[in-house]
Amino acid sequence: MATQVPPARALFRSHTYFGEKHKALRNGHGVYVFENQYFKYEGEWVKGKKHGFGKLLLKDGTYYEGQFNQGEITGTGFKFFSETKCKYKGQFLKGEMHGRGIMEFPDSSEYEGNFVHNRKNGYGVMRTPLTQYDGGYQGNMRHGEGRMVYAPMRYDKTSNGDRYEGYWVADKRHGPGVLHCADGSIFDGNFDNDEFHGHGLYRHISGVIYDGMWLKGFPAKMASKLHIVVENTPMVIRQGTPFTITVQCLNDENEVVGDEGREIQITAGFKYYQPSKGSALFDMIEDVEDKPIDTPFGYQVVHYPLTNQEQENDGPSEEDEEQELSQSQTQLDLKEDEDENQNNKEEEIKEGEDGEKLAENEKQDDEKEDGVDNSGGGVEEPDEIPNNTTTETESVPLPPPVPNCRSEEGVCVWNEVYLAPAPPMYRPFVAMEEAENDKKSSSRGKPAINKVDKMRRQKEKALEEKYAKTGEYVLMVHDVTNPPFLGRTIEPAFLLLKLKRPEAKKRAKKEGKKWDTSQHIRRSMVATEGSED
Repeated sequence: MATQVPPARALFRSHTYFGEKHKALRNGHGVYVFENQYFKYEGEWVKGKKHGFGKLLLKDGTYYEGQFNQGEITGTGFKFFSETKCKYKGQFLKGEMHGRGIMEFPDSSEYEGNFVHNRKNGYGVMRTPLTQYDGGYQGNMRHGEGRMVYAPMRYDKTSNGDRYEGYWVADKRHGPGVLHCADGSIFDGNFDNDEFHGHGLYRHISGVIYDGMWLKGFPAKMASKLHIVVENTPMVIRQGTPFTITVQCLNDENEVVGDEGREIQITAGFKYYQPSKGSALFDMIEDVEDKPIDTPFGYQVVHYPLTNQEQENDGPSEEDEEQELSQSQTQLDLKEDEDENQNNKEEEIKEGEDGEKLAENEKQDDEKEDGVDNSGGGVEEPDEIPNNTTTETESVPLPPPVPNCRSEEGVCVWNEVYLAPAPPMYRPFVAMEEAENDKKSSSRGKPAINKVDKMRRQKEKALEEKYAKTGEYVLMVHDVTNPPFLGRTIEPAFLLLKLKRPEAKKRAKKEGKKWDTSQHIRRSMVATEGSED
């Protein structure tokens, strides 16, 4: 049996084709230059058509190398785009990227996934120097469910380090999704055109939690100001008496906004007095960091210590001081009564010398019992009224400030809050004292101070060592959430607070020992009768 010999392929040369032919048709390997001089094909031919492996070159530098089928670019191949410098390797269908493939971009970006008619369509992974997305595509745009990871924060803010998992429409985050921010904040809710829109739960890195409706990237009900809840203004309290402060987070419609975790700070201030030039306070003022704070009451304040820690008191109690003041007052009453009794006694006693001497001895005994000495012409008055307060200046540490409060359902509450004693050289008090001294020095005469007033002033001084000075203070609440929630800090609130002395406790007046004339006459008569016997 004779062996079949394949048909002979003769080489053919013309101005357009050089290669093998069979029966006048290009068949086998050959090079063909199209008549327009724009295309050039080098590869396999079957019955006059490009078929098999070949390379198609374009005059602009673009080329394709890969499989051909019946004259069409179909199958697996590689294509270089001279204009964009992109490179594609994957499946083709009739000259178009169609099916699985990898597209490399000149900026080192890369897409690996599915193509339909030259467009990214279906599932794919897109990696760029700043992002990585894996998910659905439609018409070359992110569409459907997908996950986007952004590169760490850059100086030019082209990337922020966030991560998003959810739905996309036309390259925008749209529909339910979860955004994990680089700073730790998390939003779980609905998106619309790349913005928070609809219901969503946002856990901010600052600790604020907002669960509610959103409109174009912002909460539908967002707190814009703080409000201190009080029945009456100004608020009046007593020295040493704790008080409670309630603060609400309100929106523009004065509705309480259910913010969770907003950090609110409460402080106190006292009216700022500008020191006069040449004073010691004026020389010191430049070294003090605490700057005056503007208030809505027409004046500035400087911070005053506010604490929720009750101050320990090692000295006498308030009741002891009240009792001491009452005893001092009783001594003054005794003095007046005994002076009056002395005059009555001198008029009534006209008995003998023995009787007068006996009466005088009895009187002196009574006076010693009452703590009165008439030998010097009246009550012995010490230069300083004794008190149990410490005279030595000791460096007492300031009490800890009131800790900041995290809002719950838009409300913050501080209990057992005190105005602490003023720190040493507290500027407003020093300025007030200097002004008062200047006023006294300018007056001609020095007004007389009775002992009761002197004792009361010493009592006030003792109270100021234990408590805050009476007067008008300003409570201030500020939003110190850090970082600010959505870049916004809500407006602060201010409240006038008037501090008064403690209410005086009613005590029964102790009557001093009075002179009994009838008893003295009886004693004198008994003494006279005894001397006659």
